[in-house]
Amino acid sequence: MLSLQLAASVQSLLSRIQEYEKKDEPAHNGGGLVNQKVVVEDIEVDGEKRRMVVTERVLSSTSFLTQPRPNLIPINGGKIISPAYQSKLVTARPMELAQMEFQAISGQLVVTKTLPAGRTHVQPGDTIIEIDGRPVSFKEDLVSKNETVTLLVVPAPLHMAPAVYYRVLADYDAEQDDQAPCKWLQAHVCRGDVIQILSNDGKWMQARKVNDLSHVGFIPSEIPLEKVCMLAPFGRRVLVLLGTVGVGRRTLKSMLLRAAPQYFATAVPLTSRQKKAGEQEGREYNFLRKEDILQKIRDKNMIEWGELENNLYGTSAESVRDVIKSGRMCVLDCSPQALGYLYNSEFMPFVVHVAPPPLDEFAQIESLRPNRRSLQDLAQICSESEKIATGPFANHIHLTLVSRNIDVTFKRLLDGLELLRYETQWIPAKWMS
Repeated sequence: MLSLQLAASVQSLLSRIQEYEKKDEPAHNGGGLVNQKVVVEDIEVDGEKRRMVVTERVLSSTSFLTQPRPNLIPINGGKIISPAYQSKLVTARPMELAQMEFQAISGQLVVTKTLPAGRTHVQPGDTIIEIDGRPVSFKEDLVSKNETVTLLVVPAPLHMAPAVYYRVLADYDAEQDDQAPCKWLQAHVCRGDVIQILSNDGKWMQARKVNDLSHVGFIPSEIPLEKVCMLAPFGRRVLVLLGTVGVGRRTLKSMLLRAAPQYFATAVPLTSRQKKAGEQEGREYNFLRKEDILQKIRDKNMIEWGELENNLYGTSAESVRDVIKSGRMCVLDCSPQALGYLYNSEFMPFVVHVAPPPLDEFAQIESLRPNRRSLQDLAQICSESEKIATGPFANHIHLTLVSRNIDVTFKRLLDGLELLRYETQWIPAKWMS
């Protein structure tokens, strides 16, 4: 009896499906019946023969509903920021801050040394962002008349702390060392770990692991170490952007520095002029005496230099080396003549020429701008760009980008840099000698 009911239910269901298919056929906009197949089969249920008819229809439709694919690129590479890496508010006494050591790096105040005695919530490697709600850039900003102050601190990225790296050649565990000076900053390192040394008094180093910046502690200075350097992942040490004024070369540089500060940085230029209001040493310029800059020129320690209104300006080789030592690619928007200093095995530059489009196309693009330059100015830009492309350093250019749209040009620049990471590079053989 049950089998008869089941067979009847199946037959009823098939009939209803056929009815719905007939009703739905006109609803397919532009659709039609491509194929229809009828299968007739006799089945036996409890000794009774029944005929089952199955109709297969294949319909086509010219109407399609498409949905854009969601953006699957997660923020922060899909990783959740550990609480140890997040900014936090801590309290401290001004006396404790006065006994710490700091280093101002790119306008940020980084703690490099704390006292072993007395536990504080400020650790070596922390950047002090604010004190009682006020921004901090120098140690003098930490002065306060309050008995306790509230600090906003965050662990400094690798490139925003002293670029002193060593590979540990022996295991060390502070918990097993009775001579360890600090119980609340205990380091545990294994052979092969790379550490960033923040300070060293000759007996104890205050350092942190590069693969875990929250792991900070005291390590004995006599532990066997090997000094190492961090290289940018692009296989080159300097990115040189060549181009005449007006093609967007400096805009591309600024976009790159904002997009990936962990990979790219620029050298802080030198100047002999007086510091202006709001400027900070080591941020806009390094301010030196004119005699000191002239001495660097005589010692061949300047990549390029010039004079304006009786003041010297320039880029020192030392400032470029500082960026390279931090493990980042140094981005320079310099003159072609600077390649005479940079094109060697020490700096291993990747040279990009940012050029304007042909003059007629350049003029059409310029006509769409609110502040248009004259045709004579555009012709001058094209002429100077041609001199770079055919000049004495033309053979040193690795990539030419024609700048029609700054966003598209920036994307092409990023594509060129990505190729450095994944494709075989061909460099002058003398760079490897």
